[in-house]
Amino acid sequence: MRLGLLQVVTSVGALLVAIFVIIQFASEAARIGSEPLLIRGLLLNLAVLGALVAVYPLNPLFKKRPGAYAAAVCLPATLPAFIYFLVFLPLTAGAGLSAQQLQSQLITDNSSNGIIEVGFAYPIFTPTISVTNRELFTRQVNVFLLMTDADGENSLYRAVRTVIPGSGLNVEATVRGMLSQNGDYLFNPLNLPPQRAVVSKVVFVISNLDEGTSFSEAMERTVQAEFELRDPANGAILSTFPLQRI
Repeated sequence: MRLGLLQVVTSVGALLVAIFVIIQFASEAARIGSEPLLIRGLLLNLAVLGALVAVYPLNPLFKKRPGAYAAAVCLPATLPAFIYFLVFLPLTAGAGLSAQQLQSQLITDNSSNGIIEVGFAYPIFTPTISVTNRELFTRQVNVFLLMTDADGENSLYRAVRTVIPGSGLNVEATVRGMLSQNGDYLFNPLNLPPQRAVVSKVVFVISNLDEGTSFSEAMERTVQAEFELRDPANGAILSTFPLQRI
């Protein structure tokens, strides 16, 4: 079977479109998850149609019959994406967030000969957490750590932010700059794609310990410690989950 130049260009172009859309679904899940369900269905069908157009010249049953190919193959192939986004997802979606801590790690502790020297005496706590967004659309959350001691005193720490106001150099900005090139870390606010779990390390600068106190020693004096997921817009607590002791 000999293909004309126009057919080859059309097939290659359609295939590239399909590949690009699939890559976007995989790499930009949070951004696509903020779109309406109908738009998501249309985007996925763009990939489906691109793939079908790409292989059309190889289908001898519809040679020189593009209209029949579109009616018999392309149009029916668009139905699963619409059914998935417009029927299945709304029926199976849950509400709210669920989260858990997977690991506890310290980058630095003022008594531990830390892995990375940042020039500050503050412990840098980098727990690995898993957060699942059970809803239909992307959510943004800020992560906080609340520690309560035996006297009922609370210490609330906000995870390091993506955007830090002001231009001055401070501990948060330094830590953010150090870790920003490492894909293992995420910073406030976290973008949570719908119906997917995000697993990553978040970073806390534990900056108000008494001089000479390590983070582990502070945890020994803590009677309750938990993470809070808060709405960035109004600070409302969306979910909490316990901290695992180091």
